[in-house]
Amino acid sequence: MIVTGTAQNDKDARKGLEIEVFVRSVSERVAASSGLDLVDIELKRGGKGPVVRVFMDKPGRITLDELENASREISAILDVEDPIGRSYTLEVSSPGMTRPLRTPKDFERVIEKNIQVAFVETDVATIAAGSDAKVPVAKEPAAKESILKESIPKESIPKESIPKESIPKESIKEIKGRLLAVSDKEVRIVPRDNKGREGAAIAVPFSALRHAQREISFR
Repeated sequence: MIVTGTAQNDKDARKGLEIEVFVRSVSERVAASSGLDLVDIELKRGGKGPVVRVFMDKPGRITLDELENASREISAILDVEDPIGRSYTLEVSSPGMTRPLRTPKDFERVIEKNIQVAFVETDVATIAAGSDAKVPVAKEPAAKESILKESIPKESIPKESIPKESIPKESIKEIKGRLLAVSDKEVRIVPRDNKGREGAAIAVPFSALRHAQREISFR
Protein backbone atom coordinates (compact mmCIF):
# COMPACT_ATOMS: atom_id res chain seq x y z
CA MET A 1 0.00 0.00 0.00
CA ILE A 2 1.37 3.39 -1.03
CA VAL A 3 0.48 6.37 1.21
CA THR A 4 0.84 9.73 -0.54
CA GLY A 5 1.88 12.89 1.28
CA THR A 6 -1.63 14.33 1.01
CA ALA A 7 -3.23 11.15 2.43
CA GLN A 8 -0.74 11.13 5.30
CA ASN A 9 -1.44 14.79 6.04
CA ASP A 10 -5.18 14.09 6.11
CA LYS A 11 -4.59 11.17 8.47
CA ASP A 12 -2.45 13.32 10.76
CA ALA A 13 -5.10 16.04 10.73
CA ARG A 14 -7.83 13.58 11.73
CA LYS A 15 -5.63 12.19 14.50
CA GLY A 16 -4.91 15.70 15.75
CA LEU A 17 -8.61 16.52 15.80
CA GLU A 18 -9.40 13.34 17.73
CA ILE A 19 -6.73 14.18 20.31
CA GLU A 20 -7.99 17.75 20.66
CA VAL A 21 -11.59 16.59 21.17
CA PHE A 22 -10.48 14.08 23.82
CA VAL A 23 -8.24 16.55 25.66
CA ARG A 24 -11.01 19.16 25.59
CA SER A 25 -13.49 16.69 27.08
CA VAL A 26 -11.07 15.70 29.85
CA SER A 27 -10.17 19.34 30.57
CA GLU A 28 -13.83 20.37 30.74
CA ARG A 29 -14.54 17.65 33.32
CA VAL A 30 -11.53 18.62 35.42
CA ALA A 31 -12.41 22.32 35.18
CA ALA A 32 -16.03 21.72 36.19
CA SER A 33 -15.05 19.61 39.20
CA SER A 34 -12.60 22.31 40.33
CA GLY A 35 -14.86 25.32 39.89
CA LEU A 36 -12.83 26.57 36.91
CA ASP A 37 -13.62 27.48 33.31
CA LEU A 38 -11.93 25.93 30.32
CA VAL A 39 -10.96 28.80 28.01
CA ASP A 40 -9.20 27.04 25.14
CA ILE A 41 -7.08 24.10 23.98
CA GLU A 42 -4.04 24.23 21.71
CA LEU A 43 -2.05 21.37 20.14
CA LYS A 44 1.35 22.28 18.75
CA ARG A 45 4.26 20.30 17.37
CA GLY A 46 7.30 20.25 19.62
CA GLY A 47 10.85 19.02 19.29
CA LYS A 48 10.25 16.16 21.74
CA GLY A 49 6.64 15.40 20.85
CA PRO A 50 3.32 17.25 20.80
CA VAL A 51 2.76 20.22 23.14
CA VAL A 52 -0.73 20.25 24.68
CA ARG A 53 -1.68 23.68 26.03
CA VAL A 54 -4.75 24.01 28.23
CA PHE A 55 -5.95 27.47 29.24
CA MET A 56 -8.15 27.78 32.34
CA ASP A 57 -9.54 30.70 34.25
CA LYS A 58 -12.27 31.70 36.69
CA PRO A 59 -14.06 34.90 37.70
CA GLY A 60 -11.75 36.96 39.85
CA ARG A 61 -8.30 35.44 39.65
CA ILE A 62 -7.13 31.85 39.23
CA THR A 63 -4.29 30.78 41.50
CA LEU A 64 -1.11 28.87 40.74
CA ASP A 65 -2.21 26.04 43.08
CA GLU A 66 -5.47 25.65 41.14
CA LEU A 67 -3.58 25.44 37.85
CA GLU A 68 -1.13 22.89 39.26
CA ASN A 69 -3.95 20.72 40.65
CA ALA A 70 -5.77 20.84 37.30
CA SER A 71 -2.54 19.92 35.50
CA ARG A 72 -2.01 16.87 37.71
CA GLU A 73 -5.59 15.66 37.20
CA ILE A 74 -5.50 16.11 33.42
CA SER A 75 -2.07 14.47 33.17
CA ALA A 76 -3.19 11.47 35.22
CA ILE A 77 -6.16 10.86 32.91
CA LEU A 78 -4.15 11.32 29.71
CA ASP A 79 -1.44 8.95 30.96
CA VAL A 80 -4.04 6.23 31.58
CA GLU A 81 -6.13 6.75 28.44
CA ASP A 82 -3.07 7.54 26.28
CA PRO A 83 -4.91 9.26 23.37
CA ILE A 84 -1.66 10.72 22.00
CA GLY A 85 0.29 7.44 21.86
CA ARG A 86 3.71 9.02 22.40
CA SER A 87 5.54 11.33 24.79
CA TYR A 88 4.06 14.81 25.04
CA THR A 89 4.33 18.03 27.04
CA LEU A 90 1.29 19.29 28.96
CA GLU A 91 1.06 22.98 29.82
CA VAL A 92 -1.83 24.27 31.92
CA SER A 93 -1.97 28.03 32.40
CA SER A 94 -4.23 31.07 32.59
CA PRO A 95 -5.10 32.77 29.29
CA GLY A 96 -3.02 35.91 29.84
CA MET A 97 -4.15 39.51 29.55
CA THR A 98 -3.50 39.86 25.82
CA ARG A 99 -5.50 36.81 24.77
CA PRO A 100 -8.46 37.73 22.52
CA LEU A 101 -11.90 37.94 24.09
CA ARG A 102 -14.37 36.03 21.92
CA THR A 103 -17.24 34.49 23.90
CA PRO A 104 -19.64 35.86 26.53
CA LYS A 105 -17.73 33.85 29.15
CA ASP A 106 -14.49 35.51 28.10
CA PHE A 107 -16.06 38.93 28.66
CA GLU A 108 -17.72 37.92 31.94
CA ARG A 109 -14.25 37.35 33.44
CA VAL A 110 -13.28 40.97 32.83
CA ILE A 111 -16.43 42.86 33.87
CA GLU A 112 -15.49 46.36 35.10
CA LYS A 113 -12.02 45.97 33.59
CA ASN A 114 -10.59 48.13 30.82
CA ILE A 115 -10.69 46.56 27.37
CA GLN A 116 -10.02 47.58 23.79
CA VAL A 117 -12.33 46.55 20.99
CA ALA A 118 -12.61 46.88 17.23
CA PHE A 119 -16.04 46.62 15.64
CA VAL A 120 -17.96 47.41 12.48
CA GLU A 121 -19.30 50.92 12.83
CA THR A 122 -22.63 51.59 11.15
CA ASP A 123 -24.95 53.44 13.49
CA VAL A 124 -23.69 53.56 17.07
CA ALA A 125 -26.15 54.95 19.58
CA THR A 126 -25.47 55.91 23.19
CA ILE A 127 -27.30 56.06 26.50
CA ALA A 128 -27.05 58.29 29.52
CA ALA A 129 -25.27 56.82 32.55
CA GLY A 130 -27.66 55.16 34.96
CA SER A 131 -30.51 55.05 32.48
CA ASP A 132 -32.93 52.14 32.78
CA ALA A 133 -34.02 52.48 29.19
CA LYS A 134 -33.22 49.81 26.69
CA VAL A 135 -29.70 50.28 25.40
CA PRO A 136 -29.41 51.18 21.72
CA VAL A 137 -26.79 49.09 19.99
CA ALA A 138 -24.32 49.36 17.21
CA LYS A 139 -26.40 47.91 14.42
CA GLU A 140 -25.32 44.60 12.96
CA PRO A 141 -23.59 44.91 9.58
CA ALA A 142 -26.13 44.88 6.78
CA ALA A 143 -25.86 42.16 4.16
CA LYS A 144 -23.79 43.33 1.24
CA GLU A 145 -25.99 44.17 -1.74
CA SER A 146 -25.01 42.82 -5.11
CA ILE A 147 -23.73 45.50 -7.46
CA LEU A 148 -24.80 43.45 -10.46
CA LYS A 149 -28.32 42.96 -11.71
CA GLU A 150 -29.52 39.38 -11.57
CA SER A 151 -30.45 39.48 -15.25
CA ILE A 152 -26.84 40.14 -16.31
CA PRO A 153 -24.36 37.25 -15.86
CA LYS A 154 -21.34 38.36 -13.82
CA GLU A 155 -18.90 36.77 -16.23
CA SER A 156 -20.20 38.98 -19.06
CA ILE A 157 -19.07 42.17 -17.30
CA PRO A 158 -15.34 43.03 -17.34
CA LYS A 159 -13.93 43.54 -13.85
CA GLU A 160 -12.45 46.90 -14.84
CA SER A 161 -15.94 48.22 -15.61
CA ILE A 162 -17.02 47.88 -11.98
CA PRO A 163 -16.12 51.08 -10.10
CA LYS A 164 -14.16 50.34 -6.93
CA GLU A 165 -16.17 52.88 -4.92
CA SER A 166 -19.35 50.83 -5.49
CA ILE A 167 -17.94 47.83 -3.58
CA PRO A 168 -19.05 48.03 0.09
CA LYS A 169 -16.27 48.20 2.67
CA GLU A 170 -16.46 47.71 6.41
CA SER A 171 -15.87 50.79 8.52
CA ILE A 172 -13.93 49.57 11.56
CA LYS A 173 -13.92 51.64 14.74
CA GLU A 174 -11.55 51.00 17.64
CA ILE A 175 -12.20 52.17 21.17
CA LYS A 176 -10.87 51.68 24.68
CA GLY A 177 -13.05 51.70 27.75
CA ARG A 178 -14.56 49.94 30.72
CA LEU A 179 -16.59 46.78 30.17
CA LEU A 180 -19.95 47.50 31.78
CA ALA A 181 -21.97 44.37 31.03
CA VAL A 182 -22.27 41.40 28.71
CA SER A 183 -25.13 39.24 27.42
CA ASP A 184 -25.42 36.43 24.90
CA LYS A 185 -25.92 38.99 22.13
CA GLU A 186 -23.86 42.05 22.98
CA VAL A 187 -21.27 43.78 25.13
CA ARG A 188 -21.80 47.16 26.78
CA ILE A 189 -18.79 49.42 27.01
CA VAL A 190 -18.14 52.83 28.56
CA PRO A 191 -15.67 54.40 26.11
CA ARG A 192 -12.78 56.52 27.36
CA ASP A 193 -10.98 59.30 25.50
CA ASN A 194 -7.24 60.01 25.45
CA LYS A 195 -7.54 62.14 28.59
CA GLY A 196 -9.21 59.35 30.56
CA ARG A 197 -12.70 60.87 30.49
CA GLU A 198 -15.58 58.39 30.17
CA GLY A 199 -18.39 58.93 27.72
CA ALA A 200 -21.88 57.48 27.42
CA ALA A 201 -22.17 53.69 27.27
CA ILE A 202 -22.58 51.93 23.94
CA ALA A 203 -23.73 48.41 23.13
CA VAL A 204 -21.99 46.40 20.43
CA PRO A 205 -23.44 43.10 19.14
CA PHE A 206 -21.08 40.13 18.96
CA SER A 207 -21.72 39.94 15.21
CA ALA A 208 -20.14 43.38 14.80
CA LEU A 209 -17.04 42.63 16.88
CA ARG A 210 -13.81 42.09 14.99
CA HIS A 211 -11.33 42.00 17.90
CA ALA A 212 -11.33 42.50 21.66
CA GLN A 213 -8.80 42.06 24.46
CA ARG A 214 -7.84 43.36 27.89
CA GLU A 215 -6.22 46.75 27.78
CA ILE A 216 -2.62 46.72 28.96
CA SER A 217 -1.57 49.80 30.89
CA PHE A 218 1.87 50.48 32.35
CA ARG A 219 0.87 53.57 34.28
